Amino acid sequence: MLKVILFSLLALVVVFLGARSCGLTPEQIEDRILLAEMNAEEGSAYRMAQRQRAGVVTLDNGLQIELLTEGDGPVPDETDWVQVHYRGWHIDGREFENSWRRGEPATIPVERTIPGWREVLVATPVGTRLRLVIPPELAYGRAGAGRIGPEETLVFELALLAIVEPEEAVEREEWEQPVPGLR
Repeated sequence: MLKVILFSLLALVVVFLGARSCGLTPEQIEDRILLAEMNAEEGSAYRMAQRQRAGVVTLDNGLQIELLTEGDGPVPDETDWVQVHYRGWHIDGREFENSWRRGEPATIPVERTIPGWREVLVATPVGTRLRLVIPPELAYGRAGAGRIGPEETLVFELALLAIVEPEEAVEREEWEQPVPGLR
């Protein structure tokens, strides 16, 4: 229990210092901390309920996988690029991303995906369709990202379509080169 309290205090200090460097007010910092705590609690309850569903496998790290369709193609490595269709939603059902709706699958390097996806992709044959429940530490963690809040558990339906060749780097003219030290 003492470890949890110390970890929570340390996390609060880190969030506070990070937020201050971003120019957030103390009220905004408090709201962000409260949101993170609420998301963590709701996510934990959701994952506990999902453990009871038939066909859901829960790994030691909390990642939950449900096989919807089993594929029989090759399995990608972490250095491969893959083509996937996916749908991502919050545990309350609000969708935040859907490649099927866009009408175009995503082509991405496995090593640049969130840890929960990466772990699954390197063990999944092409042609497989899965439902994933990803705890925050294997997704976007305390920081969140865009429409994903801090400490959010995420749900994805993921279809691995193919292993593809990497996208070719675009040749830049000399005047287009990035400034050293800047992104």
